[in-house]
Amino acid sequence: MPTLPTGLTPTVAAYSHDGPGGVLRTEVAGGAARYSLDYGRGTQQFSVTLILDKLKFSVWTAFFHHIILKGSVTFEMPLDSGFGTEMHAVNIVPGTYSASRTGGIAMVVAFVVEAESKVYDMTAADAAALIDVYMAYGDDSHKLLARLAKFANVDTNVLDF
Repeated sequence: MPTLPTGLTPTVAAYSHDGPGGVLRTEVAGGAARYSLDYGRGTQQFSVTLILDKLKFSVWTAFFHHIILKGSVTFEMPLDSGFGTEMHAVNIVPGTYSASRTGGIAMVVAFVVEAESKVYDMTAADAAALIDVYMAYGDDSHKLLARLAKFANVDTNVLDF
């Protein structure tokens, strides 16, 4: 699978995504609406902006037209779907691509990609455990997990078995 060329990184300021869908809502006369799950997984749409100089724009143009065939070929690019920036398999949604030159020498390329969130890489039990750790340690939970990772990957390596 092709990968977005190095250095063509989406800007954080112009970055957003929608929900994954899959929930149905039915109006009920005189009462609260009813909700149900239509499907459990789903893709989300991410608005992506690349700010490219002349060289990077030429690399992007070649990649866009010849490698990913205007977004019809699935490719990997870094996105943050909730767990920090990770590689995601994406396709460009037709009709969303635009490229415009700024007042300077930069080209601003914007498009929408569709990708599945990395949350689906974890099980429901993993999700519950993550929430439990957060509930117990709050905003410091990342410090606990970082220290456990250091203990498991660095501190114990000095032991001579």
